[in-house]
Amino acid sequence: LVYIDKLSELKKTGDPIVWRHKEADLRNEWISAVAGTIYNYRHAAQFPGELFGHIAPEKLTSIVTACTDLESWLSDLQAKQEGLPKHEKPVLICADMEKKNQELAKMADEILKEPKPAPPKEEKKEEEKKEEEPPAAEAAPAADANDVD
Repeated sequence: LVYIDKLSELKKTGDPIVWRHKEADLRNEWISAVAGTIYNYRHAAQFPGELFGHIAPEKLTSIVTACTDLESWLSDLQAKQEGLPKHEKPVLICADMEKKNQELAKMADEILKEPKPAPPKEEKKEEEKKEEEPPAAEAAPAADANDVD
């Protein structure tokens, strides 16, 4: 009974220390992950190419804006975190970075998954008719050639 009381008392003191240590260990990995996500979505929005060229420029601009906002949030908190001693509660928390990373990814994926518009069907029908006509025209001269014999 005394052992359990002492253990719970020590955990009250030790658990926050363990948590801060885990946060410090994982923080750089999360910063890299968020920075990679920002880079990927910003690059896709700024240079849409064939893959995302059909998406409206306003939507792509909203992705770039969200990337810039997240990048400034991350750099601000990173600067604050570097100024804090390790025994203080961190301001840049991995769970917050994960949440922001997922929010950006969800927002950008909603925009980027927009399907390409289907090509007009009428033009295809006209092209098919044009392709069918030349063989018929070629058949007529061949019939004339047979009449000559």
